[in-house]
Amino acid sequence: MKRFIFQRHSIHGMMEEENVIRPHQEIAQLSLDEKKFLLAVERGDVASTRRMLQRAEETNYININCVDPLGRSALLMAIDNENLEMVELLIEHKVETKDALLHAISEEFVEAVEVLLDHEETIHKPGEPHSWEALPADTATFTPDITPLILSAHRDNYEIIKILLDRGATLPMPHDVR
Repeated sequence: MKRFIFQRHSIHGMMEEENVIRPHQEIAQLSLDEKKFLLAVERGDVASTRRMLQRAEETNYININCVDPLGRSALLMAIDNENLEMVELLIEHKVETKDALLHAISEEFVEAVEVLLDHEETIHKPGEPHSWEALPADTATFTPDITPLILSAHRDNYEIIKILLDRGATLPMPHDVR
């Protein structure tokens, strides 16, 4: 049996990490090239990352959506480091965004929020859930009830709230009190 990081819900809508045994869920081993890719992203090496992404498009030698042992994708690393150029590069090469918008809001990285919203507008199909809503509960970092608008309100970030409202964000209808 292996030890895995397990995330549980906190009162703020984010997940808290716990170290527990989860034999049913294996974390994929990273290849050496995937480790180099994630390291280049984390260090902000845009030129190397661009070369690796172009090579990955041609040969599929790495999984551009791989995650490190902490569960961070390349896009989340770029957001954590507030590297807008890297965020744009990764989105341009079609990495999965998943709940990256919520992470950008949580980090209060306004420019990344705008880029991710622009990207979501191009990929979202009416009637289908948005990228941050379509995650399975066991891989999601945020609880299902956290929307971009609610999270930006939690963070007291008026600028992001305004951006979201200008783009038509709404609050979901509350359920009935029983």
